[in-house]
Amino acid sequence: MFARDVQRLAVGLAFASASACGAMPTAHAVAPERLRVIPERLRVITWNAWGLPAVSTNLQARMAALPNALAKLDADLILLQEIWAESDGLTIKRGLERHGYHYSSHLAHTQYGMTGLFTASKMPLTNVGFRPFASGRIGHSFWHLEWIASKGIGSFLLKTSLGDVEVQNTHLQAQYDTDSYAAERLSQVSEILLLHRDWSLPLVLGGDFNSGAEELPRQALLDLDQLRDTTPSPLPDTIYVRDGSSVRIRVVETRQALTEAVLLDNGVTTVLSDHPAVVVDLELSVCSDCARAVVGNAGVRAATRAALITAAAITPGRMTWTLGAAATLLALAVELFRRTRAPHSRSFRFRIFRRTSLVLLATGFIWTAYLGCFYYPARAKALRLVARELALPPAP
Repeated sequence: MFARDVQRLAVGLAFASASACGAMPTAHAVAPERLRVIPERLRVITWNAWGLPAVSTNLQARMAALPNALAKLDADLILLQEIWAESDGLTIKRGLERHGYHYSSHLAHTQYGMTGLFTASKMPLTNVGFRPFASGRIGHSFWHLEWIASKGIGSFLLKTSLGDVEVQNTHLQAQYDTDSYAAERLSQVSEILLLHRDWSLPLVLGGDFNSGAEELPRQALLDLDQLRDTTPSPLPDTIYVRDGSSVRIRVVETRQALTEAVLLDNGVTTVLSDHPAVVVDLELSVCSDCARAVVGNAGVRAATRAALITAAAITPGRMTWTLGAAATLLALAVELFRRTRAPHSRSFRFRIFRRTSLVLLATGFIWTAYLGCFYYPARAKALRLVARELALPPAP
C-alpha cells in the first residue's frame, strides 16, 4: 500500500513539475510525447458477499468482519454484490473508511428498487449511476427471490493519475430448478454490451455473472466487446477489462481470496461468504497508439440474437399451456367447493383436507394465470427489445 501511495505522489509531482516548466520560457523544451509517465497500479476486488436477510447465516457478524478482511487485501477498488440491507452497507462503509476507503456508493434503494451493489474506492468515484436490465425484473416463481431486487449495472468514473477509468459493477440473474433464466442472463449481457458505445475510456467491469467462462453470455462479452476476462473459469465471479483510447490496461495477476474460515464476533468460525473473492492486479499506462482492435464476431453476435429470438418465440406455446392449466385448476377448485358445500357435517379430518386442497388449487391457479397473463408476455417483450437493439450494427 505504501509503495503505491508513494508512486501516486510521484506522479502528481511529475505533473506539477511538468506544468510549471511548461509555463516558463526555456530554450530546451522537452517534447510532450517524450515525457515518461509512471504506470498506475490498480488492485481490484469483486466479491459476492452473501448478504441475504433472513437467508444468510451469521449475517450481522459476517458483515461486521468484512471491512477488516477486505482491508488486508490492500485493494484500490472494491466491488461487492448482495449487500441488500442499507444497515449492512452502512456497517461496511464505516469500517472501510477507517482503512482509507473514503469514496463509496451503496445502491441499496434506487428508484427501480434494491440492487445489492456496493462499491468502495481509495480514489474519487464520480458520475454514480444505475441502469436496470430490461429482462429479469419479474420472477418465474414467487419463491425465486430475484424478483425482490432490481437487477442492473452500477456505473462510475474512477479518478486516477492517468485520467478517468469507467467502472461497472453488476450481478446477473441467478438460476433455479424450475427455470434456469438462461435467456435472461444472455439478454442482460447484451444490454451491458449496448452500454459500451464509448470506447474512449478504459473499462473495468466486475461482478457475479452467474455463468461460467465457457457459456454464451460470457463468450458474448469477449467476442463482441473486446473485453478481456481476467478469471476465465467455471466460477461465476470475474473482472473484465478493456483499453481506452489513450490508456492501456495490463493484467498483472489474478487470484482468489477470502476462502478461509474466520472467527466472528459471535463466536462462530465460518467462511465470510459462499463465494470466493476475485483479486486482480492491473497496470494502467499511457499510450499514444491504443488503436481499437477489430471486434465484433459476427457468428457470436448472430448466435446471441438468435438465442434471444428463440426464447421469445416459444412464448405463445407456454402461454397456451399455462392458461390451460389455470383454467383446469379453477374448474377443479369450483367443482370441489360445490360438491363439499356443507363441510360442517363432515369429519374434522375431511374439513382439513378440503381447506388444504382448495388453498393448493387456488395457489396453482394464481401462479399459472400469472405466468400466462403476465410473466411470459413481459419476458418475450424484453427479449425482443434487446434482440432488436443487438441487430443494429456495432459502434464504429
